[in-house]
Amino acid sequence: MDFAIGELHPNTPHLFADLAELVLITGYNGRTKLHKNDLLNILETGTISPDELDQEGDAEEAEDSTGQATAEKNSRRENQLEDVLTQLTYRSKALNNYYPFTVDGDELVLLDKELLTDKQRVYRFLLACSRLRSFDQKGGVRQKWAKAFTCLSKVAMEGLLPSHAAVRIFDANSDDRKNYYSTDLRNALKILGKDLAVLRIHDNECNKAGASGDAGLDLVAVVDFDDGAATSFALLGQCGAQETGWPQKTLEAHSMKYRNFFQMQFDYPGVMFTPVCYRTADGEWTDNQSANGILLIDRERILKLLDLQNCWQEIVILQWFLDFEAGFNSVKAPD
Repeated sequence: MDFAIGELHPNTPHLFADLAELVLITGYNGRTKLHKNDLLNILETGTISPDELDQEGDAEEAEDSTGQATAEKNSRRENQLEDVLTQLTYRSKALNNYYPFTVDGDELVLLDKELLTDKQRVYRFLLACSRLRSFDQKGGVRQKWAKAFTCLSKVAMEGLLPSHAAVRIFDANSDDRKNYYSTDLRNALKILGKDLAVLRIHDNECNKAGASGDAGLDLVAVVDFDDGAATSFALLGQCGAQETGWPQKTLEAHSMKYRNFFQMQFDYPGVMFTPVCYRTADGEWTDNQSANGILLIDRERILKLLDLQNCWQEIVILQWFLDFEAGFNSVKAPD
Protein backbone atom coordinates (compact mmCIF):
# COMPACT_ATOMS: atom_id res chain seq x y z
CA MET A 1 0.00 0.00 0.00
CA ASP A 2 1.33 3.46 -0.90
CA PHE A 3 1.22 6.63 1.18
CA ALA A 4 1.06 9.87 -0.82
CA ILE A 5 1.66 13.27 0.74
CA GLY A 6 -0.92 14.90 -1.51
CA GLU A 7 -2.20 18.41 -0.99
CA LEU A 8 -0.82 20.50 1.86
CA HIS A 9 -2.41 22.82 4.41
CA PRO A 10 0.54 25.03 5.42
CA ASN A 11 -1.66 27.61 7.15
CA THR A 12 -3.64 25.09 9.20
CA PRO A 13 -1.23 23.88 11.90
CA HIS A 14 -3.31 20.98 13.21
CA LEU A 15 -3.55 19.47 9.70
CA PHE A 16 0.08 20.19 8.84
CA ALA A 17 1.06 18.52 12.14
CA ASP A 18 -0.90 15.40 11.17
CA LEU A 19 1.00 15.26 7.89
CA ALA A 20 4.33 15.61 9.68
CA GLU A 21 3.45 12.75 12.03
CA LEU A 22 2.22 10.51 9.23
CA VAL A 23 5.20 11.16 6.98
CA LEU A 24 7.49 10.12 9.82
CA ILE A 25 5.53 7.15 11.12
CA THR A 26 5.18 5.65 7.62
CA GLY A 27 8.98 5.62 7.28
CA TYR A 28 10.04 8.83 5.52
CA ASN A 29 13.40 7.98 3.88
CA GLY A 30 13.83 5.24 6.46
CA ARG A 31 14.43 7.81 9.18
CA THR A 32 13.14 8.14 12.73
CA LYS A 33 13.47 11.93 12.91
CA LEU A 34 11.86 14.71 10.92
CA HIS A 35 13.61 18.08 11.05
CA LYS A 36 12.00 21.43 10.42
CA ASN A 37 14.03 21.62 7.20
CA ASP A 38 12.38 18.39 6.01
CA LEU A 39 8.99 20.03 6.46
CA LEU A 40 10.27 23.05 4.53
CA ASN A 41 11.27 20.76 1.67
CA ILE A 42 7.79 19.19 1.71
CA LEU A 43 6.28 22.68 1.61
CA GLU A 44 8.45 23.86 -1.27
CA THR A 45 7.87 20.78 -3.43
CA GLY A 46 4.27 19.99 -2.52
CA THR A 47 0.91 21.10 -3.86
CA ILE A 48 -1.11 23.56 -1.82
CA SER A 49 -4.70 22.57 -1.08
CA PRO A 50 -7.32 24.58 -3.02
CA ASP A 51 -8.71 25.57 0.40
CA GLU A 52 -5.54 27.59 1.04
CA LEU A 53 -4.41 28.38 -2.50
CA ASP A 54 -6.03 31.82 -2.49
CA GLN A 55 -4.47 32.63 0.86
CA GLU A 56 -1.03 31.62 -0.40
CA GLY A 57 -1.56 33.54 -3.65
CA ASP A 58 -2.62 36.69 -1.83
CA ALA A 59 0.43 36.46 0.42
CA GLU A 60 2.79 36.04 -2.53
CA GLU A 61 1.16 38.94 -4.38
CA ALA A 62 1.58 41.17 -1.33
CA GLU A 63 5.22 40.08 -1.03
CA ASP A 64 5.89 40.88 -4.69
CA SER A 65 4.46 44.37 -4.24
CA THR A 66 7.01 45.23 -1.55
CA GLY A 67 10.08 44.46 -3.63
CA GLN A 68 11.32 42.08 -0.92
CA ALA A 69 9.48 38.96 -2.04
CA THR A 70 12.20 36.44 -1.21
CA ALA A 71 12.82 37.71 2.31
CA GLU A 72 9.13 37.97 3.12
CA LYS A 73 8.36 34.53 1.70
CA ASN A 74 11.16 33.06 3.81
CA SER A 75 9.72 34.80 6.87
CA ARG A 76 6.23 33.46 6.09
CA ARG A 77 7.56 29.95 5.63
CA GLU A 78 9.44 30.21 8.92
CA ASN A 79 6.23 31.26 10.69
CA GLN A 80 4.34 28.32 9.17
CA LEU A 81 7.03 25.89 10.35
CA GLU A 82 7.13 27.42 13.83
CA ASP A 83 3.35 27.11 14.06
CA VAL A 84 3.45 23.40 13.24
CA LEU A 85 6.28 22.79 15.70
CA THR A 86 4.30 24.61 18.37
CA GLN A 87 1.33 22.38 17.59
CA LEU A 88 3.50 19.25 17.83
CA THR A 89 4.96 20.45 21.12
CA TYR A 90 1.44 20.93 22.49
CA ARG A 91 0.54 17.37 21.51
CA SER A 92 3.66 15.89 23.07
CA LYS A 93 2.68 17.48 26.38
CA ALA A 94 -1.11 17.21 26.31
CA LEU A 95 -1.25 13.68 24.91
CA ASN A 96 1.79 12.47 26.81
CA ASN A 97 1.42 8.67 27.23
CA TYR A 98 -0.71 8.36 24.08
CA TYR A 99 1.84 10.09 21.84
CA PRO A 100 4.23 7.91 19.80
CA PHE A 101 6.60 10.84 19.20
CA THR A 102 8.72 13.31 21.10
CA VAL A 103 9.69 16.83 20.09
CA ASP A 104 13.36 17.70 20.45
CA GLY A 105 14.04 21.28 19.44
CA ASP A 106 13.33 21.52 15.73
CA GLU A 107 12.85 17.78 15.30
CA LEU A 108 9.91 15.41 15.58
CA VAL A 109 11.27 12.10 16.82
CA LEU A 110 9.49 8.76 16.38
CA LEU A 111 9.59 6.29 19.24
CA ASP A 112 10.61 2.72 18.46
CA LYS A 113 7.68 1.34 16.44
CA GLU A 114 8.31 -2.14 17.80
CA LEU A 115 7.89 -0.88 21.37
CA LEU A 116 4.76 1.21 21.03
CA THR A 117 2.28 0.82 23.87
CA ASP A 118 -1.37 -0.08 23.25
CA LYS A 119 -2.29 3.58 23.76
CA GLN A 120 0.24 4.72 21.18
CA ARG A 121 -0.95 2.07 18.73
CA VAL A 122 -4.50 3.43 19.03
CA TYR A 123 -3.13 6.95 18.50
CA ARG A 124 -1.50 5.73 15.28
CA PHE A 125 -4.86 4.35 14.15
CA LEU A 126 -6.61 7.67 14.79
CA LEU A 127 -3.82 9.53 13.02
CA ALA A 128 -4.22 7.37 9.92
CA CYS A 129 -8.00 7.84 9.96
CA SER A 130 -7.56 11.60 10.02
CA ARG A 131 -5.94 11.61 6.58
CA LEU A 132 -7.38 8.64 4.71
CA ARG A 133 -6.92 10.37 1.36
CA SER A 134 -3.16 9.85 1.60
CA PHE A 135 -3.56 6.07 1.46
CA ASP A 136 -4.27 4.34 -1.82
CA GLN A 137 -7.52 2.51 -2.38
CA LYS A 138 -6.23 -1.03 -2.82
CA GLY A 139 -8.75 -3.36 -1.26
CA GLY A 140 -11.03 -0.48 -0.28
CA VAL A 141 -8.76 0.41 2.63
CA ARG A 142 -10.26 3.86 3.19
CA GLN A 143 -13.76 2.48 3.62
CA LYS A 144 -12.48 -0.30 5.88
CA TRP A 145 -10.57 2.08 8.12
CA ALA A 146 -13.51 4.51 8.25
CA LYS A 147 -15.73 1.61 9.35
CA ALA A 148 -13.12 0.67 11.95
CA PHE A 149 -13.16 4.26 13.22
CA THR A 150 -16.89 3.92 13.82
CA CYS A 151 -16.18 0.77 15.84
CA LEU A 152 -13.66 2.67 17.98
CA SER A 153 -16.08 5.58 18.37
CA LYS A 154 -18.65 3.14 19.70
CA VAL A 155 -16.23 2.16 22.45
CA ALA A 156 -15.48 5.81 23.17
CA MET A 157 -19.21 6.61 23.37
CA GLU A 158 -19.57 3.95 26.05
CA GLY A 159 -17.37 6.16 28.20
CA LEU A 160 -20.01 8.91 28.14
CA LEU A 161 -22.72 6.78 29.71
CA PRO A 162 -23.29 4.35 32.58
CA SER A 163 -22.32 0.74 32.05
CA HIS A 164 -25.96 -0.31 31.72
CA ALA A 165 -26.45 1.83 28.60
CA ALA A 166 -26.78 0.04 25.25
CA VAL A 167 -24.49 1.45 22.55
CA ARG A 168 -24.98 0.24 18.99
CA ILE A 169 -23.85 1.10 15.47
CA PHE A 170 -26.71 2.21 13.21
CA ASP A 171 -24.56 2.48 10.08
CA ALA A 172 -26.05 0.54 7.17
CA ASN A 173 -23.27 -2.05 6.89
CA SER A 174 -22.75 -2.74 10.57
CA ASP A 175 -23.31 -5.98 12.46
CA ASP A 176 -25.81 -4.19 14.70
CA ARG A 177 -27.92 -3.30 11.67
CA LYS A 178 -27.86 -6.92 10.54
CA ASN A 179 -28.45 -8.50 13.92
CA TYR A 180 -30.51 -5.94 15.83
CA TYR A 181 -32.07 -3.08 13.90
CA SER A 182 -32.62 -4.67 10.45
CA THR A 183 -30.80 -3.98 7.23
CA ASP A 184 -34.02 -2.42 5.91
CA LEU A 185 -33.90 1.21 7.04
CA ARG A 186 -37.70 1.41 7.28
CA ASN A 187 -37.74 -1.33 9.91
CA ALA A 188 -34.56 -0.08 11.58
CA LEU A 189 -36.12 3.34 12.18
CA LYS A 190 -39.16 1.78 13.83
CA ILE A 191 -36.97 -0.27 16.15
CA LEU A 192 -34.97 2.87 16.92
CA GLY A 193 -38.20 4.70 17.81
CA LYS A 194 -39.13 1.96 20.26
CA ASP A 195 -35.69 2.10 21.88
CA LEU A 196 -35.98 5.86 22.25
CA ALA A 197 -39.46 5.40 23.75
CA VAL A 198 -40.84 8.22 21.63
CA LEU A 199 -44.46 9.31 21.98
CA ARG A 200 -45.28 8.12 18.50
CA ILE A 201 -43.61 6.45 15.54
CA HIS A 202 -44.81 7.81 12.19
CA ASP A 203 -44.88 4.58 10.21
CA ASN A 204 -45.71 6.26 6.92
CA GLU A 205 -42.70 8.57 7.18
CA CYS A 206 -40.42 5.70 8.11
CA ASN A 207 -41.63 3.80 5.06
CA LYS A 208 -40.86 6.80 2.85
CA ALA A 209 -37.20 6.63 3.93
CA GLY A 210 -36.68 3.60 1.69
CA ALA A 211 -34.90 0.36 2.38
CA SER A 212 -31.25 1.44 2.22
CA GLY A 213 -29.03 3.87 4.07
CA ASP A 214 -28.73 5.01 7.67
CA ALA A 215 -30.63 8.34 7.72
CA GLY A 216 -27.39 10.08 8.68
CA LEU A 217 -27.04 8.17 11.94
CA ASP A 218 -23.90 6.18 12.83
CA LEU A 219 -24.20 5.52 16.57
CA VAL A 220 -27.02 5.25 19.10
CA ALA A 221 -26.62 5.01 22.86
CA VAL A 222 -29.74 4.38 24.95
CA VAL A 223 -30.47 4.26 28.66
CA ASP A 224 -33.79 2.39 28.78
CA PHE A 225 -35.83 2.87 31.95
CA ASP A 226 -38.20 0.06 30.88
CA ASP A 227 -41.05 1.54 32.90
CA GLY A 228 -43.68 2.10 30.21
CA ALA A 229 -43.36 5.89 30.30
CA ALA A 230 -42.33 7.89 27.25
CA THR A 231 -38.71 8.87 26.55
CA SER A 232 -35.49 7.04 27.16
CA PHE A 233 -32.25 8.93 27.53
CA ALA A 234 -30.15 8.67 24.40
CA LEU A 235 -27.20 10.04 22.48
CA LEU A 236 -27.19 10.18 18.68
CA GLY A 237 -23.74 9.94 17.10
CA GLN A 238 -22.10 10.76 13.81
CA CYS A 239 -18.57 9.68 12.82
CA GLY A 240 -16.44 11.64 10.38
CA ALA A 241 -13.19 9.92 9.39
CA GLN A 242 -12.33 12.90 7.21
CA GLU A 243 -9.59 15.48 7.27
CA THR A 244 -11.61 18.61 6.52
CA GLY A 245 -15.13 17.50 5.55
CA TRP A 246 -16.39 16.35 8.95
CA PRO A 247 -17.64 19.79 10.18
CA GLN A 248 -20.29 19.66 7.44
CA LYS A 249 -21.60 16.42 9.02
CA THR A 250 -21.98 17.63 12.60
CA LEU A 251 -25.75 18.02 12.41
CA GLU A 252 -26.47 14.92 10.34
CA ALA A 253 -27.45 13.00 13.46
CA HIS A 254 -29.24 15.89 15.18
CA SER A 255 -32.65 15.10 16.67
CA MET A 256 -34.34 17.70 14.50
CA LYS A 257 -33.68 15.48 11.47
CA TYR A 258 -35.85 12.73 12.94
CA ARG A 259 -38.93 14.73 13.88
CA ASN A 260 -40.72 13.53 10.77
CA PHE A 261 -40.14 9.91 11.86
CA PHE A 262 -40.95 10.32 15.55
CA GLN A 263 -42.96 12.48 17.91
CA MET A 264 -40.41 13.25 20.62
CA GLN A 265 -40.73 15.06 23.92
CA PHE A 266 -37.24 16.55 23.70
CA ASP A 267 -34.23 16.61 21.39
CA TYR A 268 -31.67 13.94 22.17
CA PRO A 269 -28.09 15.25 22.40
CA GLY A 270 -25.88 14.75 19.37
CA VAL A 271 -22.24 13.70 19.43
CA MET A 272 -19.70 14.17 16.64
CA PHE A 273 -16.63 11.91 16.56
CA THR A 274 -13.61 12.92 14.50
CA PRO A 275 -10.12 11.36 14.46
CA VAL A 276 -8.67 14.81 13.83
CA CYS A 277 -6.84 16.53 16.70
CA TYR A 278 -8.96 19.66 16.32
CA ARG A 279 -6.89 21.89 18.59
CA THR A 280 -4.90 25.07 18.60
CA ALA A 281 -1.60 25.00 20.44
CA ASP A 282 -3.34 26.18 23.64
CA GLY A 283 -5.86 23.34 23.63
CA GLU A 284 -8.85 25.33 22.35
CA TRP A 285 -10.98 24.22 19.41
CA THR A 286 -9.54 25.38 16.11
CA ASP A 287 -12.94 26.85 15.25
CA ASN A 288 -15.73 26.89 17.84
CA GLN A 289 -18.35 27.09 15.09
CA SER A 290 -17.66 23.43 14.27
CA ALA A 291 -18.79 22.49 17.79
CA ASN A 292 -22.15 24.27 17.61
CA GLY A 293 -25.21 22.14 18.34
CA ILE A 294 -23.29 18.97 19.25
CA LEU A 295 -20.78 17.52 21.67
CA LEU A 296 -17.52 17.39 19.72
CA ILE A 297 -15.25 14.42 20.47
CA ASP A 298 -11.92 14.77 18.69
CA ARG A 299 -8.76 12.64 18.87
CA GLU A 300 -7.76 13.92 22.29
CA ARG A 301 -11.19 13.32 23.80
CA ILE A 302 -11.50 9.87 22.22
CA LEU A 303 -8.23 8.84 23.82
CA LYS A 304 -9.31 10.17 27.21
CA LEU A 305 -12.66 8.37 27.02
CA LEU A 306 -10.88 5.12 26.24
CA ASP A 307 -8.47 5.75 29.09
CA LEU A 308 -11.33 6.25 31.53
CA GLN A 309 -12.52 2.77 30.63
CA ASN A 310 -9.00 1.29 30.60
CA CYS A 311 -9.98 -0.81 27.61
CA TRP A 312 -6.75 -0.66 25.61
CA GLN A 313 -5.93 -4.36 25.77
CA GLU A 314 -9.43 -5.26 24.62
CA ILE A 315 -9.23 -2.87 21.65
CA VAL A 316 -5.90 -3.98 20.21
CA ILE A 317 -7.01 -7.62 19.90
CA LEU A 318 -10.20 -6.82 17.99
CA GLN A 319 -10.16 -8.06 14.40
CA TRP A 320 -10.78 -4.67 12.82
CA PHE A 321 -7.80 -3.25 14.73
CA LEU A 322 -5.53 -6.15 13.79
CA ASP A 323 -6.59 -5.74 10.15
CA PHE A 324 -5.71 -2.05 10.32
CA GLU A 325 -2.26 -2.72 11.73
CA ALA A 326 -1.56 -5.38 9.11
CA GLY A 327 -2.50 -2.90 6.39
CA PHE A 328 -0.62 0.00 7.94
CA ASN A 329 2.55 -2.06 8.36
CA SER A 330 2.53 -2.70 4.61
CA VAL A 331 2.50 1.01 3.74
CA LYS A 332 5.30 2.20 1.47
CA ALA A 333 6.65 5.50 2.72
CA PRO A 334 6.92 8.64 0.57
CA ASP A 335 10.38 9.53 -0.73
